[in-house]
Amino acid sequence: MIAAVLLAAGQSRRMGRPKMTLPWKDGQTIIAHVARVFLDAGASPIVVVTGAGRERVERSLQELPVRTVYNEDHAEGEMLSSVQVGLQSLDADEIEAAAVAPGDLPYLKAETVMALLERWRARASMLLAPSYERRRGHPMLLARAEWPAVMSLERGKTMRDFFRSRAEEIEYLVVDDPGVLADVDTPGQYEQGVRGKDPPE
Repeated sequence: MIAAVLLAAGQSRRMGRPKMTLPWKDGQTIIAHVARVFLDAGASPIVVVTGAGRERVERSLQELPVRTVYNEDHAEGEMLSSVQVGLQSLDADEIEAAAVAPGDLPYLKAETVMALLERWRARASMLLAPSYERRRGHPMLLARAEWPAVMSLERGKTMRDFFRSRAEEIEYLVVDDPGVLADVDTPGQYEQGVRGKDPPE
């Protein structure tokens, strides 16, 4: 089993309003659309880490077979605390790895996530990431053996620090999907997406 941890606890300061529950396509919110991508790719179980706007996020996901977990430290703990909360909630022994990604990656293709899961199952890499035009994207797959190292990171550290310290151990899967890089942080990026434009560079 390869789980997914989707991070939806941020305060959306650059957007100016809660972005995870903004309408996207097919009547879904951004976070519901991204959760559906991971469901279609075969990730299971899927955990969405909530924080700011918790109730709205939970309502937007209530028709999907996903679980939410609340990060009480979301305001001060930054993204790392949400990753730690998400991993800690995955207590089933059968889970061998977790795909960790921000919840605002609506351009990400299910086929890309599926390819990453298949590569991990074939090779059981400790750390696996997609690469688009020589840039590391999301989701990052962490083998269960790596979780304790992430859980032990101190406040003030970031996941970027973790991956920088393990740079030589990361396996990359080259993908033809700019969606692995394209989050939606600003009103302009959001409007571009709902108009059906290509992912921002």
